[in-house]
Amino acid sequence: MSSVNLFITVTLKLEAIIVEVGRDENGDFIIFDKTIFHPQGGGQPDDKGHFKLKNKQFVVKKLWAPRNFNEEEPFNMEEQVNQMVLQEIDMKLRKFYAHIHSAGHLLSNAVNNLYPNIDGCNGNHFPETSFVIFEGSPLPELQELKQKLSEKVNELVKSNLPVKIVWESKSKTIQFGSFKAYPCGGTHVANTLEIGEITIRKLKKEKGGKLKVGYDIK
Repeated sequence: MSSVNLFITVTLKLEAIIVEVGRDENGDFIIFDKTIFHPQGGGQPDDKGHFKLKNKQFVVKKLWAPRNFNEEEPFNMEEQVNQMVLQEIDMKLRKFYAHIHSAGHLLSNAVNNLYPNIDGCNGNHFPETSFVIFEGSPLPELQELKQKLSEKVNELVKSNLPVKIVWESKSKTIQFGSFKAYPCGGTHVANTLEIGEITIRKLKKEKGGKLKVGYDIK
């Protein structure tokens, strides 16, 4: 097992080599030997950005691991194999996604800290629709939970807990301070203070005895 502090929010540009090009049902695609772009997964959206090749800039519109799809103006892709490109990410958007994603994980820790029998089991970390699903029993009264959770999660934010990503084989977990680690395939901040204030948007009891907590960041 290896433990590393990997916060995929700090690298803005990356040089890469085109190793394969082609076309399938999704259109033209390019595969690089390495990539800065994070595809939709782990509950968060695709990164946005572009790559530069021979003084031309191509917008990356869709990511599909391990492919980086490009849907810009046509060019002779077959001639570009083995060419060096410069990938550049939309860092403002990447950081925004990372903040939302980290907030969801911290929310799971806060709920589990307040109610040890309840734990996060699923989530969506897209802007304006982000939520975490919890399971366990007994579920607390919702108004009581909303107040306690709002106070607790923002207390953890202000605690400036370090965020650690642990790789084991091909799996990855995310951990805040000494709290419980959760499996995750997304991007994150380096410490909880970076997240900013978290607001609890809505709480709802779901079928099967589960709890849905909607949240936003300011």
